[in-house]
Amino acid sequence: MFYLIDGYNLLYAMGTLHARTPPDGLERARAALFGFLKGRHGDEAARVTVVFDARRAPRGAVAEANYQGIQVYFAVGHDEADDLIELLIRRASSPRLLTVISDDHRIQQAGRRRRCPVLGCGDYLALLERRRRRPAAPPRSGDGKPAGVSRAEARLWLGEFAGLADDPALKELFDPDGFLEEEQNGGRGAGGEET
Repeated sequence: MFYLIDGYNLLYAMGTLHARTPPDGLERARAALFGFLKGRHGDEAARVTVVFDARRAPRGAVAEANYQGIQVYFAVGHDEADDLIELLIRRASSPRLLTVISDDHRIQQAGRRRRCPVLGCGDYLALLERRRRRPAAPPRSGDGKPAGVSRAEARLWLGEFAGLADDPALKELFDPDGFLEEEQNGGRGAGGEET
């Protein structure tokens, strides 16, 4: 899934921006948003595109940039970000794989016309929160088996087999020459003699 985000719209929904945010506050808010999105999307951050109005862009901002994998656009050459977002929706080669995030009805309608999944900013933030709280499944190997065990399962098995280390028959099986016992006794053999 790819995500196309109305940047300032999301920042307002998060409560990060207010009507009287100074220009340096905008820069900090954008940086915080990028960090938030990178943290929530992780390795999939390259599937996230954020669009901002050009009139509030930082000095020297280019129309297109990359921030830790996140694609960032300032709507340079467009009247507003909405125009660029609509253009990106129209150009999407697989619109059903492009989730549009905005509370702006114009943007939502443009997404629905192309059959993109559309989320309001609040719904998107709730989705990210649910993902964050969901426990990660253990990675699976190619044969469908878990690559490792959970902590609870490891504790169970360690408890099950805890006494085996002291079993004389197993000591003989795994250490027939008494090397491990010798190491534990500081270089002395089982009878305490220097080796």
